[in-house]
Amino acid sequence: MLKRKKTVTEEEMAAPATKVVAVVGSAGRYFNIAALVTLTILLLAAAVILFFQVQQSQQANQKQLQVIAKSLAEGISDRLASQRDLLIGLAAKQELINPLISEDIAALHDQEQQLQRLLTDALKVRLLPKGWDQLEADSNPPFSYASLDMLRSVERSAAPSAAEVHQIGTTQQHIALAVPVFSETGGPVLGVLHVSYPYSWLEKALSTLSGIDGRVELQQIVKGVPVVITAVGNPASQAAGSSVIAGSIWQVAFAPGAVNWLGETQLLILAVIALSALLIIGVILLQSRHFKQAMREDLESMFALVDVLKSGTVGRINQPRLEEFGHVFGLIRQVWQQSARKAPPVSESTPAASTNETLLPDLESLDDSLDGSETSYSEQLGALPTSIFRAYDIRGVVGQTLNERIVFELGRAIGSEAQDQSQQTVIVARDGRHSGSAFSKALSDGLQASGCDVLDIGMVPTPVLYFATHFLGTKSGVMITGSHNPSDYNGLKIVINGTALSGEGIANLRKRIESGNLRQGQGVLHEQDLLPDYIERIVDDVQLSRPLKLVVDCGNGVAGVVAPALFQALGCDVTPLFCKVDGDFPNHHPDPGKPENLADLINAVRDRKADLGVAFDGDGDRLGVVDANGKIIWPDRLLMLLARDVLSRQPGADVIYDVKSSRHLADEILSYGGRPIMWKTGHSLIKAKMRETGALLAGEMSGHLFIKERWYGFDDGLYSCARLLELLSVEPVSVTEVFAGLPESVSTPELSMSFPNEGDNFALMDKLAEQVNFADAKLVDIDGLRIEFEDGWGLVRPSNTTPSLVFRFEADTETSLKRIQQQFHDWLLGAEPGITPPF
Repeated sequence: MLKRKKTVTEEEMAAPATKVVAVVGSAGRYFNIAALVTLTILLLAAAVILFFQVQQSQQANQKQLQVIAKSLAEGISDRLASQRDLLIGLAAKQELINPLISEDIAALHDQEQQLQRLLTDALKVRLLPKGWDQLEADSNPPFSYASLDMLRSVERSAAPSAAEVHQIGTTQQHIALAVPVFSETGGPVLGVLHVSYPYSWLEKALSTLSGIDGRVELQQIVKGVPVVITAVGNPASQAAGSSVIAGSIWQVAFAPGAVNWLGETQLLILAVIALSALLIIGVILLQSRHFKQAMREDLESMFALVDVLKSGTVGRINQPRLEEFGHVFGLIRQVWQQSARKAPPVSESTPAASTNETLLPDLESLDDSLDGSETSYSEQLGALPTSIFRAYDIRGVVGQTLNERIVFELGRAIGSEAQDQSQQTVIVARDGRHSGSAFSKALSDGLQASGCDVLDIGMVPTPVLYFATHFLGTKSGVMITGSHNPSDYNGLKIVINGTALSGEGIANLRKRIESGNLRQGQGVLHEQDLLPDYIERIVDDVQLSRPLKLVVDCGNGVAGVVAPALFQALGCDVTPLFCKVDGDFPNHHPDPGKPENLADLINAVRDRKADLGVAFDGDGDRLGVVDANGKIIWPDRLLMLLARDVLSRQPGADVIYDVKSSRHLADEILSYGGRPIMWKTGHSLIKAKMRETGALLAGEMSGHLFIKERWYGFDDGLYSCARLLELLSVEPVSVTEVFAGLPESVSTPELSMSFPNEGDNFALMDKLAEQVNFADAKLVDIDGLRIEFEDGWGLVRPSNTTPSLVFRFEADTETSLKRIQQQFHDWLLGAEPGITPPF
């Protein structure tokens, strides 16, 4: 059968093809899913909480029963010891010895009767000559084979017997105890004093335990097998532990009661969780209604905006209620403006299709429109100074090699890299330098221009920024800080996806900027105060056994906003010194690695008779310590103390130290059961090595200390100080004596030789490497050159933060130290005549 072919009209041909898209569901559906997920999570949480609460209750009950069992065992043991001592004293009397020597049976019975009157608690007293083998089955209590075995044991050992229960399970069960009778002190055994005590002793001891949640059993060990003598509590419980009763063959066994899943506490928890679930689900459903209403209104406003733009009329458009639609409204306006600028005049001969094509701008012009955020940074970028891209951070001189425009571009690069690693939010913080506020804004603007959201936590120490990346679950952050550099320096320490950038990671930021490989978008800015959370977290972790008198020198660095409050919260008597933040550092430079910067702290410790003094660098990630006598305790020796503590709980763990540290450190770590690893200097390099090895502890001679046991593994001068105080507070001797017990050789602090230009230090280091010639020494080239002699060592390495060479020396004697320094002095002058080494 032929079908008639349908005729297509011109109107139908002109109509655009339409693809029908299935409706997934309303926006409210996602809120319903959220409510269901929330309910599921709460139910799982309830199950987990109940499980752990019941488990905790069981553990507490078991500990209580363990204490009860131990107390009961000690009480019975004490009573047995008292009776045994009494019997030993009676057995030494001559009145008992004479009948045994003469084997006068009548006299023996007479002594038995006298002892029976004396021992009012005893059921039966027997004074038996050595070798006695007669049973008394009809006696009360009987003298059985178990009694004969006890006699033989006493005769063989010439010592008192262990207490036993004889005739177990019968009406004549009783406690038996025997002691030997000697002819004289140290002489042979003549006989045995055998005494039977009432079994009610043991029953009364257990009767006080009625009402316990569990079971307590008194057991007698017979040929290695426990036999229950008496018990209280639930008979269904199985023994979970025991306490031995000294002087007997008994033990007190215990077991917790049956698990009660629906006790009062459990029902209360379930009620709270159920109420919470109802409230949360109610809030979610209410928010769902508000969200759908807001979305409906914003969509209506969006269509109204398009109508206004198309018609060219002036109309009032409501502001979007949802933040996400605000961005869309802006894009619509930008696209329309671009289209209007680029559209050619429409003539009568212009085809309609051509006119429509001009409504969409090209992508390049749209990109230009999105770069409007750069207009506030009008200064031309120019060439990026290569000197600011250091080995493990970005650092430069403010106004010379580092300005707001450069920081803005760095923000765009960091934001682009973060998003490439699926990181949407970047935390921003700054120290107390004068340029910090402006640089913080420029950085935040750059991050937002890349499409990243920014969480600004304000002026805080660098460890608080690191803490935030763990505590908030946002694994990326940037700290604006010049650290211990002079006041005209500033820089950026960068963490992306949990990794501190260094080396190639820092260099890649420069490549992004120079190649234009930068994302575009519009992130949002939030602010949050994290200092209370940081202090609370440390106070919850660290407990001091006794208060310490402490002087705290923050050198007018940013550590001053938290250090005094933190150590007071730990219970210390704190004297603050230069804790007001001042970017000019008017009192001394904030670098505790230089002895001259610790002079004020030393004087304050002595004046106030403090236990110790602590100092922090400009951003609070480095620690310096002096003892009560004002002696500087260099960080490599602090690491010895921390290693001893950590390895006591984590034997076999790796401990990392840098090339500037004492040679005693490796021996100390080995003696504590750890594995020492020498590595390069630099906070990000050390953290990378910790991730590679799984090390729980690391430290640098500069004062960076990294603790991953009970903490997060980043360099934190404040937390490291808290852990040090915890260790010192438990020591029975003074703080000075604790430090004096650590090995120490003649040594220098870090010595620096500065150069006028960036890069000069690396050039000289290359010359030194070419001319190194120490035939009698071992060369370690992990970082710079460490020359190790039999009686000491010396180090030279280029600083990655300032144009300088860093030196350190250690030796067995002052003479050896001077010899090694002279060898280095000659080596330096051979490579660069005319320089003045700092030693």
